[in-house]
Amino acid sequence: MVAFGGMLLLVGCSLSSPVFEDAFEKALTLSPEPTPPYKQIIADALRKFKQQADLVNLEISEPHWTDHLGGPAWVVCVKFSPKANSYYYTFFIRKERIAEMRFAVGTDRCGGRTFTPFAFEQYYSKPPKTTLGMGR
Repeated sequence: MVAFGGMLLLVGCSLSSPVFEDAFEKALTLSPEPTPPYKQIIADALRKFKQQADLVNLEISEPHWTDHLGGPAWVVCVKFSPKANSYYYTFFIRKERIAEMRFAVGTDRCGGRTFTPFAFEQYYSKPPKTTLGMGR
């Protein structure tokens, strides 16, 4: 039992080595797709949200290429600050279309991204067709 515990300790230590620490960042730079017009794509999605009152003080991150369950995609985080609370929403873009959007989870790494103000209304391309719920 002690040997097994020691083996787990060694495995745990090796997973935190520098080899793994930068693997995520390196994967983000290798993209076979050109950077999409992400602000336009996300603005068109945001205007369909039901809770338009929450779409104030928005901030957006730069797109990063990542592995995603449905295949590689660009990931962009949007920070919402409607009141005192802030939260993140993640958009996965593949071939200039939204492949998935959701409230951010830890693996999306939104908390560590750099954000800039996002006045999404200036990126509208056409009238909305439907309304999307944000799952609150």
